[in-house]
Amino acid sequence: MSANKLSQELGYSTNSFLYNIKNGKNNITQKIAQQITDIFKDINYTYLLTGIGTLTKNQSEPIPDNVYINTNGNKFTEKKDGSFDVTVRYLSFNRYNSYLRSLKDDSFTYDWDETTFCVDQFGKGNYLGFKTYSMSMNGGMLYDTPSGASLLGRELGKHHWEDGFRPSDSGWVILTEKNIFHKDITQFNKEKKTIICSSRNDSPEYVDFELQLDDILQIFKVIKRTF
Repeated sequence: MSANKLSQELGYSTNSFLYNIKNGKNNITQKIAQQITDIFKDINYTYLLTGIGTLTKNQSEPIPDNVYINTNGNKFTEKKDGSFDVTVRYLSFNRYNSYLRSLKDDSFTYDWDETTFCVDQFGKGNYLGFKTYSMSMNGGMLYDTPSGASLLGRELGKHHWEDGFRPSDSGWVILTEKNIFHKDITQFNKEKKTIICSSRNDSPEYVDFELQLDDILQIFKVIKRTF
């Protein structure tokens, strides 16, 4: 099937983003992979996202015994010591505007990088990697984070937000309609549906601020940091 025909089947007016995926300029997104497998039932969703297994479900090539794929397409590779390497897509804070554009414009595909973190166990959640650029969460303590660090975040589903936000050793990554933040969530107002975001750096430019939950796209708990 041509890229033009496939784009029509998926309901798009342009095929440029499919050419970019095919030529390796951009990685396929979960959204596009899901749209393809919703229409073409024999196509393997895991293969589209990770290249593991086979293109169609009826092919017999097995996934290696030490590799596990969760429902969000995150690949966990078990190591000899019982720990896992998890491979995730990697979002840099200073490229966030491009990521937002990909959410609003179906013809624009965000050019994802990937990175790997070592974790203790297989996880069923939605994991994403982040690269920071600010010193706002560096107060000099054990679990604080300097600029340029890599963060592994596990998404907290929206249905859990109204239950409140427990303290997180390394903070939260908060994606809004306009910006991305790495902060502590220090207050939650259930009636107003707001949170207070705080920094760990005492410098005066890092002041607390309030966010409306309705303006937030995703929230990730930071579960791993590398420097």
